Amino acid sequence: MRKSKLRYAEAPTLNIVPLLDVLLVLVAVLLLLTPFMAKSIHVDLPAATSGAVMTQDTAITLEVKADGTVLFEGSPVTDWSALNTRMNGATSAKVFADKGAAFVAITGVLDQLAQRDIHNVQFAVRP
Repeated sequence: MRKSKLRYAEAPTLNIVPLLDVLLVLVAVLLLLTPFMAKSIHVDLPAATSGAVMTQDTAITLEVKADGTVLFEGSPVTDWSALNTRMNGATSAKVFADKGAAFVAITGVLDQLAQRDIHNVQFAVRP
């Protein structure tokens, strides 16, 4: 009997160096051409025919004391309906609350602000 010699074939390998060279060339081409392509794109944007002009954000200041009293820009609030003209045009509110202020008083202020369509409210706590 004759013994045959087994030949082991090399495992196939993938040469990555040429692939990386091609990819780097493509990246370089894209980086060089992108600014030229961006300048050549024409976008036809629509024009507004009506709408309100954006004005500067007008904020009102409210303070809630520990005993439940509410101050509007330094003066105590007794009647919320009397403040409609002073709060007209406000788009945001800053609410300062004492540490011991009752949650019911704060939610009452939030309800009054929501009735006047003021939903942008910033909170702060004073010691």
